[in-house]
Amino acid sequence: MVGIQGWHLLVLLVVAAVIVAIIVVVVALGSKSSARNATQAGVSGQPIPGPQVGYAMDGQPIYQQNTQPETNVFAILALILGILTGFFGIIFGHLALNQIQRTGQSGRGMALAGLIIGYAWLALWILLILGMVAAHAEVVVS
Repeated sequence: MVGIQGWHLLVLLVVAAVIVAIIVVVVALGSKSSARNATQAGVSGQPIPGPQVGYAMDGQPIYQQNTQPETNVFAILALILGILTGFFGIIFGHLALNQIQRTGQSGRGMALAGLIIGYAWLALWILLILGMVAAHAEVVVS
């Protein structure tokens, strides 16, 4: 039987709903974490030293050590969705790289991996579609 059957459509709708739910949750979490981490990086993206907590014996100021910046949520999502879908990995990879550059968060490697895997998936799908079109054109000509 050719075409999409009822259960195929149901599976596609469930997968689409799960992807949309993940995107909504990550966008909500990403906006909160980027606003919180925007104060941890200076204008040039370099981390700002922590508050001064006192003075050393020689009179030099002592600063509180900053914690490591959080990993960008979009970078994590880019890697996961790049592996699973490809297309959403590309979108979230570019969003993550933009946020990482702006806020100084970590996760650049994950964002790049999501982009590379996503573009590989996209190339694979394009080759698959071109192959199917070429095979269909051969059948029609014969």
